[in-house]
Amino acid sequence: MLYIRLVLMFAVIGIIGGGYMYHQTTVAKYQASVAQLEANNRTLKENQVQMEIAVKTAQESLAAAEANAKKSEAAMSALTAKNNELAKEKANYMKIFKDHNMTRLARAKPGMMETRINKGTEKVFRELENDTKELMDSDDADAPAGVLDNATSGVGVGGPSTSNTGTTDSNGGEEGTAADIPTATAG
Repeated sequence: MLYIRLVLMFAVIGIIGGGYMYHQTTVAKYQASVAQLEANNRTLKENQVQMEIAVKTAQESLAAAEANAKKSEAAMSALTAKNNELAKEKANYMKIFKDHNMTRLARAKPGMMETRINKGTEKVFRELENDTKELMDSDDADAPAGVLDNATSGVGVGGPSTSNTGTTDSNGGEEGTAADIPTATAG
């Protein structure tokens, strides 16, 4: 009986020890799983924050692109309208030239034609000078500090080497200057 009691006692101690070992192993596995899940949860939260930032940036970029497209569309509409206006103006001028025989008119009334052509040419040159002045003024405003334009730096400005004085040719004779060239007069 003692032997049965000892066997039963060792069996009970073995069952309790086995249960304890099973409990420790199972708890350790669950704790490791919980730790892994918590790490995954942190990683997912960080990824979510990064994705939200990326989505916000993409939305801002899309809004900027849409605004730029609207501006481009408005500019294109304005250019199209201006182009149509210029096409109508061109058609009007072409109609004037088509309706009038300029050669016959110039032969019949050369004085009238000359004054009108000279006034028109003067007007075109004046407008060209004004446009060029506006471009030069904007270029001067855009130029970096310390950079001089041609007029103030002397680059491209005619000096003694570009004067129209006569030069001697290889035969010892003097070549003509620009003032010696005959010009045609309008008559």
